[in-house]
Amino acid sequence: MSPAMMRRAAVALLLAWAGAAVGVAHALTVPELQRLLQARPRPAVAFQEVRESPWLAAPVTSSGTLHATPQALEKRVTSPRRETWRMLADRLEWIGPDGSRKQILFSQAPALAALADLMRHAVSGDIAALERDFKVQLQGDAHVWSAQLTPRSAELARHLDSVELQGSGGALQVLIVSERQGERTTTRLQPSN
Repeated sequence: MSPAMMRRAAVALLLAWAGAAVGVAHALTVPELQRLLQARPRPAVAFQEVRESPWLAAPVTSSGTLHATPQALEKRVTSPRRETWRMLADRLEWIGPDGSRKQILFSQAPALAALADLMRHAVSGDIAALERDFKVQLQGDAHVWSAQLTPRSAELARHLDSVELQGSGGALQVLIVSERQGERTTTRLQPSN
């Protein structure tokens, strides 16, 4: 090894040691973020959601509780009206305030399937699963982080522009979905009591 290479290696080692000594946080990786999010499972979280659209006269706000299981995500809306949405592996089920039911098979609506998978995996903390459909770019560290998701496939990109996840430690706090038609949904999550 030449003297110049030895000096560069020594400087790199010294900088790495100095950063560790003063507690400089390192950039978060997808496996680290997944471990953080799954370390404290939160099967139920309260949510408030704001949907903005060029086709709406004003933003629409809803609230309720999300219930996550490995097989499904159930969104129980309490305001502005009671309704339940179940995102399963193969379909979306809707239950109205009067108990009426409807379902959409994901085989008939692939873009809706990707959006439902996004919600299920994000709330359950399965960031690695999101990498199948999205390029994931992380910023921040284990204390405060954000993840920018951009669709991998042209089909998904026809419907979704981007997704942003924001959180602190092992808690996903905000999920922002920006669609190609100018629609945007911002969901804020809080642990249920």
